[in-house]
Amino acid sequence: MFGFIMKTNTFITLSTATANVGVLVGLVFLIFEIKQNSAIALSQIRQERSLSVIQEYSAYAQDKEFNELKTRAIMDGDFDSVNKYEWNQIRDLELVRRARQEDVFFQYKQGLIDDSAYEFSLAVSASRLPLWQWLNIGTSNPEFAAAIENYTKREDYKQSLLAAEFKDWSKDKERPNRGLGSPFVFK
Repeated sequence: MFGFIMKTNTFITLSTATANVGVLVGLVFLIFEIKQNSAIALSQIRQERSLSVIQEYSAYAQDKEFNELKTRAIMDGDFDSVNKYEWNQIRDLELVRRARQEDVFFQYKQGLIDDSAYEFSLAVSASRLPLWQWLNIGTSNPEFAAAIENYTKREDYKQSLLAAEFKDWSKDKERPNRGLGSPFVFK
């Protein structure tokens, strides 16, 4: 009878050890699976961002009048030639851009976007900040606004020539939009 109890104890010990090894192998497999799913999610997010940018710029290329406006105002810096209706078109464009940059910020905070895409997004946002402020394009996310402001204070930040020209030009110009469409506006 004593031998039978020893065999039962040995069996219980071996089965417990085997079960523990099985749990450990399962955990390792689960960790691998989570990492793989994260990589796939990051890839899908990056692809969706790229496709939305491609669609946006394809639309510009096909709309000759808007493309001419964008070139005149944003690329050539001929700000005086833009009328209030055209500024509204530019404001709509910049609202979309701000939303896209804010989405990048959100995804970065969630760990879904890499550092290089985030840094590029902050650089784009910082270069557009004078235009956004003048057009009263605010944000409901104070963390995003602070991240842009902090980026402009970095030692390696260099304001684009066009942004500096716009900032000078807009100092004494009346804003085409007083912010009635959003409570999140610049003063």
